[in-house]
Amino acid sequence: MTAELATATGPDTARGRAHAISMLDLLDDSAAGNGTVHFVGDEPEPTAIGALWDSAEGAARWMATKVGAGGTIAAVLTNTRSCVTALFGAWRAGCAVASLPLPARGMSPQVYADQLTRFCAAAGARMLLLDAAQASLLDDAPLAVHTFDETLSGGPPSSLSGEGALVQFTSGSIGTPKGIFLTLDAVGANVTAIVAALEPVAGDASCSWLPLSHDMGLIGQLLAPLAAGSHEFGDHRLTLMKPETFMANPRSWLRTCSATGSTITVAPNFALDLAVRASRRIGSLDLSRLRAIIVGSEAVRADTLERFTEAFVPTGFRPLAFCPGYGLAEATLAVTMVRPHEPWRSIPRPADGDGPGGAAALVSTGSPFAGTDVRIAPSDGPVGPIEFRSASLLSRYLGAELCLTDDGYFVTGDIGLMRDGELFVVGRGDEAIVVAGRNVYPDDIETAVQHGSIRQGCIAAVAAPDGGLAIVVEPSKHMSTTELETACRGIRTAVASQTGCSLATVAFVPRGSLPKTPSGKLRRLAISRSLATDDGMLARMNFG
Repeated sequence: MTAELATATGPDTARGRAHAISMLDLLDDSAAGNGTVHFVGDEPEPTAIGALWDSAEGAARWMATKVGAGGTIAAVLTNTRSCVTALFGAWRAGCAVASLPLPARGMSPQVYADQLTRFCAAAGARMLLLDAAQASLLDDAPLAVHTFDETLSGGPPSSLSGEGALVQFTSGSIGTPKGIFLTLDAVGANVTAIVAALEPVAGDASCSWLPLSHDMGLIGQLLAPLAAGSHEFGDHRLTLMKPETFMANPRSWLRTCSATGSTITVAPNFALDLAVRASRRIGSLDLSRLRAIIVGSEAVRADTLERFTEAFVPTGFRPLAFCPGYGLAEATLAVTMVRPHEPWRSIPRPADGDGPGGAAALVSTGSPFAGTDVRIAPSDGPVGPIEFRSASLLSRYLGAELCLTDDGYFVTGDIGLMRDGELFVVGRGDEAIVVAGRNVYPDDIETAVQHGSIRQGCIAAVAAPDGGLAIVVEPSKHMSTTELETACRGIRTAVASQTGCSLATVAFVPRGSLPKTPSGKLRRLAISRSLATDDGMLARMNFG
């Protein structure tokens, strides 16, 4: 099969801007406008982007004194004004900022401290910046630890190079995280492409609860809205919630969108599911202004989009607002997206694909962003490895070799197909589990399996320790040992009937204990390893 190439051209032009510029230049443009950021829970009133930018100059002088241009600063980015000020200050001082993850759910303080120390070493960081509440975790750290608030004290006048960079670490859902080095030109290219695709206008406003430690939160819902805050686009307003607020009360997200008249927001698929579950208790909403909900970070489910639409159409929500997208840290963030006001669509999984029979339909993630080429590598059928090239591609990996094709394409670990210029993602190639000689993708199994004993959104399909497929779930309610064992057999029967796959193992773990990343992705490697030890299992049955 010949590789199919899709190239974005024409419609995505940011007010005629032909070429992306550095992220610092984009921020400098926005500082002259009237755009604002409201750090909810941190400050009572919105902050002008210009005031934020002015404060960042003082933080830059502090960074220049402590680290200097060309140095690397590690940071656990949080949704606070002091953090954003420190981030921009570090870039203005010419420093690379290595964004480190927030602690995963259930992770012990010591394990998290060890993780941060390893990441700092991998990045070659000379300093670690944290919120004050986290700083105590690293009392014995082998490098300087400071708080974001400390950077606001400023420093003596100095020459600021403005040649900073961003280092993103992969989520760690699979294998050991890798450091991804991005120039601020690459970041600017991706942000410019996102803004062009969203076509912001006067009166637009964004709302986000996503953590800034995640690329979707940092690039998609901080930097892109700020870039849209210039006079050129109509002085964008950004409302930035704290992720813990959403996780404690999922109703808070759409309530805030309604109260602020937001027109753009972003959510992973699981957040839409949580919103649907909370819809009956959410109260009166007005979502009529929402024209774009970018859905990404994990597999997008057609049934989730349909349930959300059914639940929120009475609030004025329009299904055309859904913008499923695909991205990865190596692309800075965004690769493809369904554009606002274009209908999302789904297709049946190809009969000759590797996925299980009866699996959920594939949802289109749209066409490539401007300046991005996407293709499917040659294979025996329409499904194959996804490859892309763009101006926002990483420069290099930290501690690993970057290999591109001869014509400059990056080979992702993802499998997909192209149809009518749109990308449909089948699954992750490195998550595929071989069952009876056939590749099975965990997302498909998790979506297909319905059983009353499983807590919604808390099911993980992973490789069993001795081979084959295992299901690890949290119970929907308190059950006795006998009830759990009966449920294990029922789940095995359900998987076989709904996907044609025979399970080797079914296990129940306590509610709230299924390992996930801060952005809500299942940590499949950790889950698979837990099966080898039986630690904390409520019940487990091995079927061979």
